[in-house]
Amino acid sequence: MELSKDQRKAILTIKNYLNIGPNLKYNDEYMMVTFELAIDELVESSLAIKAMKATGIKSKSDGVQSVTFSDGIEAWTITDNVRVLLPLPFVRLMG
Repeated sequence: MELSKDQRKAILTIKNYLNIGPNLKYNDEYMMVTFELAIDELVESSLAIKAMKATGIKSKSDGVQSVTFSDGIEAWTITDNVRVLLPLPFVRLMG
């Protein structure tokens, strides 16, 4: 399965969020099957954020729908709409 650059970015972002580390079980194919919805949501929201921020717009209205970016929201970050589609991050013990 050939992944797009955006899907690879989303997978890496989710792996970092979940604190997976070097666990070989979480290869790209496993991630695409297991976290497909979260990956799709992260790609869509990141591309939308990048497009809106590239224009310098902080708020946009379209009919009854309005979008305002919170300070600190950037593309390729785990936002609440992605977080709800993921399990809690793993805790790795030091030592």
